[in-house]
Amino acid sequence: MRSLLPARRRLIAVAAALLIASSGCSSDSGGSDNDTAKLTAEEIVRQLVEKVPSARASVVYTADTDPNELLGRPGGYTSKAGFTDVRITDEEPDGRVEAGGSVEVFAKSGQARKRAEYISAVTEGMPMLGPEYDYVAGPVLLRVAQGLTPDEAKEYETALRIIVKA
Repeated sequence: MRSLLPARRRLIAVAAALLIASSGCSSDSGGSDNDTAKLTAEEIVRQLVEKVPSARASVVYTADTDPNELLGRPGGYTSKAGFTDVRITDEEPDGRVEAGGSVEVFAKSGQARKRAEYISAVTEGMPMLGPEYDYVAGPVLLRVAQGLTPDEAKEYETALRIIVKA
């Protein structure tokens, strides 16, 4: 029996360590955020279009076409897609947030929040850029054009919360 006791202690210690490690995986500082991280920006835009009648899918970015040069780079988003909204009458080109909005998906929700904070700081310091509506749900940042009213922008936020179940 004595020879089995250390083995049992080791087994219990390993099991306890695994339990502790697995409980930390759901935290914000850990890996990706639930099943939402499996959705691409293109898939989220497709679902937004289904839920917001005035939305139209417009562009799916690649590392070569991303104007922010963040797609696939360290700390950047894993996917990005844009949409237009027919209620915006300005002649903004498709793919620009001002034409409707965009979705940026990150590996971690903390990265999405940091990006939203960065955008807020930049637009606050540069009034000619104009503010936009930014909504973070898990690892997803939804950017909505300022050309929409607060109630119209809220439609997108509501749809996003349904899509990511946040």
